[in-house]
Amino acid sequence: MPSAVIGLDAGTTSIKGLLVSSDGRILKQASSPLALATPHPGWAEQDPGAWWDGLQQILRELSADSPIPIAALSISGQMHSLVMLDSKDRSIGPSILWCDQRTGLECIDLTRDYGGEDDVLAGFGNPILTGFTAPKLLWLKRHEREQFARMARLALPKDFLALRLTGRLAIEPSDASGTLLYRVLEGIWDRRILDYLGLAESALPDLVPSGSVIGPLVCPDIPSLRGIPVIAGGADNAAAAYGCGVEKPGDAMVSLGTSGTVVGITSSPVVDLTGAVHLFRHVTADGFYHMAVILSATNSLDWFRQRFTPGLSLSQIETLAESSSPGSHGLLFLPYLNGERTPHRDPDARGVIFGLSSFHSQGDMMRSIHEGVVFALREGAERIASLGTPLDRLRVVGGGSRSLLWRQMLADNLGKEIWTPRVDEGAAYGSARLAAEAVGLNTNGWVQLVNRTEPDERTANLYRDWYRLYQDLYQSLRDRFKDLSQILTRKG
Repeated sequence: MPSAVIGLDAGTTSIKGLLVSSDGRILKQASSPLALATPHPGWAEQDPGAWWDGLQQILRELSADSPIPIAALSISGQMHSLVMLDSKDRSIGPSILWCDQRTGLECIDLTRDYGGEDDVLAGFGNPILTGFTAPKLLWLKRHEREQFARMARLALPKDFLALRLTGRLAIEPSDASGTLLYRVLEGIWDRRILDYLGLAESALPDLVPSGSVIGPLVCPDIPSLRGIPVIAGGADNAAAAYGCGVEKPGDAMVSLGTSGTVVGITSSPVVDLTGAVHLFRHVTADGFYHMAVILSATNSLDWFRQRFTPGLSLSQIETLAESSSPGSHGLLFLPYLNGERTPHRDPDARGVIFGLSSFHSQGDMMRSIHEGVVFALREGAERIASLGTPLDRLRVVGGGSRSLLWRQMLADNLGKEIWTPRVDEGAAYGSARLAAEAVGLNTNGWVQLVNRTEPDERTANLYRDWYRLYQDLYQSLRDRFKDLSQILTRKG
């Protein structure tokens, strides 16, 4: 008998859900927007109750009048964000999100007290950064002692939602990888950092395999789905990669969204000793991936358009950019509008428009923004490749992937053909795929690649000099970025 599954993603701006048939077709989709609270500069919080309200609404919409039985559901979600739970599994206060920046001092102290960055990298496969979960716990222990003392257990967003559905708190390796409580290479919780934070291992979710059954849906508020298995999904990037078929060594994904990522599946899970590239567990059994992250991808173009050319549509902007030539007649853009993560790990870095002259046109400006984003992604891709992770079979996803110009620039700079998947619905589709496989459905036909973009050797040669100059430009400005940050701090 035909059946369907539900794939869910608890993102930062919305909860998204898909009803997907056993052959991979999307039958229905729904979403619920989320508000982001910023009570202080650099803070970012959300109400876990809003996630739950949105999830219930979506599940009711997807299950209403479904033409075929729903066999299972799975949830992916934003990484790193912390939910504190009391002894009755009720959330305590707001969730501190992955993009919250309040824990700078805690990152320094944790790194020092763990023995320094070399020991941190050896233990966790990643440096201690403000976005991760462990420094949030230390901040709460220092600044919200009453809340911290009330905490009986902790969860990440998708696991909090699965708890509400099933009554069981569980986490799988791809999301555990981003907590800095979990030893990525060994696949176990780190006793040393738990002792430092004053946490018992019983405060952590059960570790279960990705794609395994957490339990049946028992929540009485959603009677239409009562009893179906709830499947352990994955961290958003891992689930999104799985949704477009990035699952074997050599498979790779470039995501051109608000931020940008390069994900490469690896058979050599080595740690980047510079801390520039992340090493996380994948949603496949014993799978690992390296990931590079830039903080402003399509956001760079959106920022410029909203501030300076609000009357131009995206298609008009692309036409203008195409009127220029590779290198934008010597105009270079550094897309560090919100600092940068890979490869610089520099929160002080800032956006730069370099080389302006009276000759330059709107088209040169628009093209340089596209190129700056691609150069930043190229740096991340090259750093991943230097770790022995091949990026052979590339797919590009996200809003920017709809731009033929951006796809061609990526192909020319990475020197490889690039494909787009037929279905580009991100982590929710990857979650649906995990749910389908958990109940025995064959998903081999779910991933179909379309729109191949091949590199142009002549254009690739033209980009070499511009790319080298782009790299040198950051190095020459690095100390000036720090000076600027210090002046701004003094001026308040």
